Amino acid sequence: MNNCVLLEELLIKKSQQKRRTSPSNFKVRFFVLTKSKLAYYEHRHGKKRTLKGSVELSRIRCVEIVKSDIIIPCQYKYPFQIVHDSYILYVFAPNRESRQRWVFTLKEEESLSYI
Repeated sequence: MNNCVLLEELLIKKSQQKRRTSPSNFKVRFFVLTKSKLAYYEHRHGKKRTLKGSVELSRIRCVEIVKSDIIIPCQYKYPFQIVHDSYILYVFAPNRESRQRWVFTLKEEESLSYI
């Protein structure tokens, strides 16, 4: 039941720059949200999806819409952030409705994981 897919969509993820020398870049990833985790996969047409990362919902501390006056350097202009462990995952949705859906569902599931 924990593998039930709640949301799935192509979104853009900003690199987390876990290493001081890693470049800041933006990648299209296929995101899948289940009742237990958020996973994202490399997406290449005609190829099998490769898992690039995942976050257990119990590790998520905060999900928020990001408001910024700076120019967003990717084609998806609706950012939100997911704070987990000591990292912030920046994700960009293609439109306002998509962002609202992800933020609402992540907040709902994240709060349920504490019950």
